[in-house]
Amino acid sequence: MKLSKGKNQSGFTLVEVLIALVLFSIGILAVNAMQITSIGGNTKARRYTEAVNYASSQMEALLALEYGDSLLIDDDDNGVGGLDVKSGADGTLPDDEQPEHYNIVWNIADDFPQTSTTANDSVKTIRVTVSWQEGIGTKSVSLTNIKAAE
Repeated sequence: MKLSKGKNQSGFTLVEVLIALVLFSIGILAVNAMQITSIGGNTKARRYTEAVNYASSQMEALLALEYGDSLLIDDDDNGVGGLDVKSGADGTLPDDEQPEHYNIVWNIADDFPQTSTTANDSVKTIRVTVSWQEGIGTKSVSLTNIKAAE
């Protein structure tokens, strides 16, 4: 049997198929890289969201306390300068109440901001900070609120 080489033959050569497979593989690898980046971004967003929720819950608990409660005292009397202190904070949750992977602390500044010269208008600034380890660094979220004397 004799094979004829006609001009009407159709189909793909082996080289064309291999080139198509290489291009398809490159596209799939690019999509895979985007997926890995997306998963990492979602993990970071979840951690920030959890931290804000923990900070918000603790802030609500502190604001619900009486103005003179022992948890709302500036223990080290460092005022506004101590609001950003994370070690040696005015308050912290006990270790058994700390959420896994997070550390919750708060600081108090008495009479800041000073709204009046009379003692009847006393205020306390409360800053709750939630921190956690991410990669080789520490990330944190802080919420600040002002509580007025009743």
